[in-house]
Amino acid sequence: MSETTDPVGSEPAVGPSQRRLRLASVVPVWALAVVGAVLVLTLTEKDSFAWLLLVFVAAVFVSFVLQLATQTKDGLVERISIASSGSFVVVLVTALILLAR
Repeated sequence: MSETTDPVGSEPAVGPSQRRLRLASVVPVWALAVVGAVLVLTLTEKDSFAWLLLVFVAAVFVSFVLQLATQTKDGLVERISIASSGSFVVVLVTALILLAR
């Protein structure tokens, strides 16, 4: 029997340039979310959750801008998902800290 490959079920190989692109376009979004979360925790007394929502929206917006600026369509949805999910985790942890105050 010969071994066949299934083009639908196989995942494309991710090269080093794709990994660098992923890091270069995802890590700044996470950093923005962390900086925004720290600012919300330290500077806001009132309406902290509204400011936290603004941080998340800004992170998602920056995620889209950075992904479109790369002009690489391969892995676009994956990179946006990773950046937004990481930002969501940062905001979620910050919201839990705010609730515990």
